[in-house]
Amino acid sequence: MTDNNFSELKRLQHPPRYLPGLDGLRAISVIGIIIYHLSAQWLPGGFLGVDTFFVISGYLITSLLLFEYDNYGRIDLITFWIKRFKRLIPAMLFVVLISVIYVVFFEPEILKAIKGDAVAALIYVSNWWYIFQDIDYFDQFKPMPLKHLWSLAVEEQFYIFYPLVLLSLLKVLKKKKWVVWTLLIISLLSAAWMFYLSMPDANNSRTYFGTDTRLQTLLIGVIFAFLWPAFKLKAKPSMVSRSIVDILGSSALVGLLVLFVIVNEQQYWLYSGGFYAISLLTLLIIASVVQPQGLLAKAMGNPLFVYIGKRSYSLYLWHFVIITFVHKHFVAGQYPFYVYIIDVVLTLLMAEISYRYIETPFRRYGLRAFYMKEARVTSLIRTPLILAAVVMTTLVLSGQFDSFAKQDQKAAVYKTSQPQEKKEPEPDTVKEESEKSTDTSFEAKKLSPLFIGDSLTVGMGYYLDEHYTTPTIDARVGRTMDEALDVASNYASYNKEGQQVIIQIGTNGDFDQKQIEALIKMFDKADVYVINTTVPRDYQGHVNDLLAKTAKKHKNVTLVDWYSAGIGHTEFFAYDGIHLEHPGIERLVQELDKEIEKNQTK
Repeated sequence: MTDNNFSELKRLQHPPRYLPGLDGLRAISVIGIIIYHLSAQWLPGGFLGVDTFFVISGYLITSLLLFEYDNYGRIDLITFWIKRFKRLIPAMLFVVLISVIYVVFFEPEILKAIKGDAVAALIYVSNWWYIFQDIDYFDQFKPMPLKHLWSLAVEEQFYIFYPLVLLSLLKVLKKKKWVVWTLLIISLLSAAWMFYLSMPDANNSRTYFGTDTRLQTLLIGVIFAFLWPAFKLKAKPSMVSRSIVDILGSSALVGLLVLFVIVNEQQYWLYSGGFYAISLLTLLIIASVVQPQGLLAKAMGNPLFVYIGKRSYSLYLWHFVIITFVHKHFVAGQYPFYVYIIDVVLTLLMAEISYRYIETPFRRYGLRAFYMKEARVTSLIRTPLILAAVVMTTLVLSGQFDSFAKQDQKAAVYKTSQPQEKKEPEPDTVKEESEKSTDTSFEAKKLSPLFIGDSLTVGMGYYLDEHYTTPTIDARVGRTMDEALDVASNYASYNKEGQQVIIQIGTNGDFDQKQIEALIKMFDKADVYVINTTVPRDYQGHVNDLLAKTAKKHKNVTLVDWYSAGIGHTEFFAYDGIHLEHPGIERLVQELDKEIEKNQTK
């Protein structure tokens, strides 16, 4: 890279050329994201497509800004922001409005929840909203149709502030190399900040959602726009240089696709430099697909990829909304194949409608799209529909429809006092209590078990309190094995012979043999019952294998095989295929009682 002074740059005569190869890369990215959200088991690393989009955004926006600065010695910030507004906001507004209206009429139980998500989306702060709500992006157990808009919030925040920073750096530092070094330092600080904030085997949503921690990926694209400016590359590069770039780009593309297959969100290395490394890999692909006459550029610029890439924004906006609403009416992990066909067809349909009638007209004409003569018929249809949607959504967000909402009774925590005091029945109620306890031959009412669990146990809490005389329950939504180890240390008094300790952990992530052994050791004198899991995620098999091996290894540990008991019984489960309806709770407790009874009669 030369050390040219910007004021001495020769002005270019030609406008930026279209780069179909970038649309091809967008197509691969959005396809990966969609497959991941259809089923994370199919493509566990598909979520990395978001990072690819970040790199592309940083690269392309900076290329355009530098092109303007090189030609005119300035950057028209107002025009830039207006173009971003016309490009991004109308289609996003459309999907938010339709989603809110749909919820009012068909999913009223999540109306109050979606109101906050919608407001955050409309003002582009979704990522911080989810951070403050302690929402896990990878938790697919709650229907949150607008959760994917967090990435658009990050990008929009970047688009608002970054041009100001870039223009200031160009004016103050003058030379490209100092601008690049400054941006490189900031990107490395962002990566280091992510590493500092993240923890292994924990909910790292703060680092995943944060604009400050995600800035690294965007800035990598920014820096590359200085080093490999797409609009200044030679129209006919030499065969040798073109071949080298094609080989590097093709190898990087293969590497990225492999990562889509083998990476999963539980891997800590992603937060300790992994996202940075993957972004660097993306740069090699970009270098190749923007190269004039490049073979990879031609391959990635094929008509199908360009078609998908041009609609990648609308596809991204709509796919998660549709998947959330469709899958909510089925049991996760037990979807009939036609459900996925419905997902794809509806996504393509709504994306095409959005692209043709919302995204493209507003990008070209701005607010004139409401009344332009060039498309009077579609304007006559689009305008009243959009206005009606705006009015309806405004009423919803202002609380006018709150009376239609069903109350969500599910708590995030279920915890009894510790230790529980023995509840002695009154003499007049002895007969009644005896009749109530006839559902088990060994009188479950006499047991005082300790339960340590996650959201599954939270949902069971009311039933456990009724079923056992003095249960001690410590459960929290989103609990991982690390948190369970911390909690278990508070219950040392339960480590005694004849005491039942029930462990239900594994819904929210994987763990290793060392962790489960540490937990079992805390209750080496008690009778420990480990409940395996039914979670349609790639770690389900490993978790269940570890629990089975642990039960075989320790005489005081018994496996409660809920996975086998629940197979084929869709009536046991809520839509997510994990949390339980009342029949499922009853059956799981029956399985637990059966194992406790076996041990007591030995």
